[in-house]
Amino acid sequence: MNKNLKNNWSNYFQIYVFALIFFGIFFLYSKHDVGNDSSLSDWLINYEGGFVRRGLIGELITNFSSVFSLKLRDSILIFQLVFFLSHYLLIILFCKNLAQNRLIILAIFSPIFILYPVAEIEALGRKELIIFTIFLSYLFFDIKNFQVQLTYKLLLFPISILTWEPIIFFFSFIFLIDLFVFQIKNFDKKFFCVLFSYFASIFLVMLIYFNPFPIENYNTMKNFLKSEFGEACYMSCGFVGQQSANSFSELYKMFYEKFKFSYALRYLLIIIVGFFPLSFLYTYSKAKSKKKLFIVSKFKNLFFPFFLAFLPSTVLYLVMYDWARVVHISYTFSILTFLYLIKKNLIELSSQKIRINFISKLSKKFFILVFLVFSFSWNPKVVMPDDVASKPVYAIPYKFYKLFLKNL
Repeated sequence: MNKNLKNNWSNYFQIYVFALIFFGIFFLYSKHDVGNDSSLSDWLINYEGGFVRRGLIGELITNFSSVFSLKLRDSILIFQLVFFLSHYLLIILFCKNLAQNRLIILAIFSPIFILYPVAEIEALGRKELIIFTIFLSYLFFDIKNFQVQLTYKLLLFPISILTWEPIIFFFSFIFLIDLFVFQIKNFDKKFFCVLFSYFASIFLVMLIYFNPFPIENYNTMKNFLKSEFGEACYMSCGFVGQQSANSFSELYKMFYEKFKFSYALRYLLIIIVGFFPLSFLYTYSKAKSKKKLFIVSKFKNLFFPFFLAFLPSTVLYLVMYDWARVVHISYTFSILTFLYLIKKNLIELSSQKIRINFISKLSKKFFILVFLVFSFSWNPKVVMPDDVASKPVYAIPYKFYKLFLKNL
């Protein structure tokens, strides 16, 4: 790809992301005072009644509100904006100069990546913003550095667990990166050292799962929110008062009562279409190391190693109602992991296979049409029963227009 095209890619991509940032900031501000906003309810959980899952950020926010005499929802908005901006600005830096071919461009512009939260306002401002920011910052450092490993594996990744514990199902992508970075060949000392580095995060997940939040502690937290901030503990916040030692089976029962085969078929198609360019890139890639890497070297390309990393997240489809979030988080970890391995020259992408791919053979005008249809003509809705949304390129400005008029 010539230099001018790379510069054009960088300029166009920055315009795209800054447009998403503009609309995202406006949407976050517009909905932060909505009493039943589902994306905000998770941020209300705090430690006033004792240790509880997902309570760390809520504890920081409630203290932040008290110290600076702010409304709780205003404090939540500040935290959401900080992590939203951090995530999208890091995406700009991370994806800079990565337009090596059309498949990478399509993969980055997939509507299940950074477009999704802005296209679906109900999904905007979720706690995965914090997770993505931590993961992206990790990818910017020298991962082989011992101090970086200690900081992230013993401090920041456990903070991710205390923020949103299901993120443990996506740590398989971080482990996949470890296989490449540390050149792990088999069940040797290095393998077990890397595995042990996740102990703190795994311990916290077990602590959360085996220590349900007693109802009296929940009532203390609920009364604190009401008396100090005039806030009701609803939806995600309210659910922590219902959790028990069998919370996983309870979630599965709730899921099973609402499940239909047509929903599974729809989301299977969403995953196939959304991951389509990235899947091609997997099949055209292989490890660059001459050493036989653990698991990775057993396959001719990277499709199955990435598929194995993706598999743990499928558990969440059995216990979560907002399936599109799972797709979005899975894709974000998938593409960032793949692009990181490309950037660090740890994998080899076959230029010959890229050239003979049908996407590469399309004329420029027809590729632009394919690009527009794939990237901007659809996006998944939030929850399992919802149909696929259409025309986010039109819907996002239209939502902005309606909310702007409403707020005048």
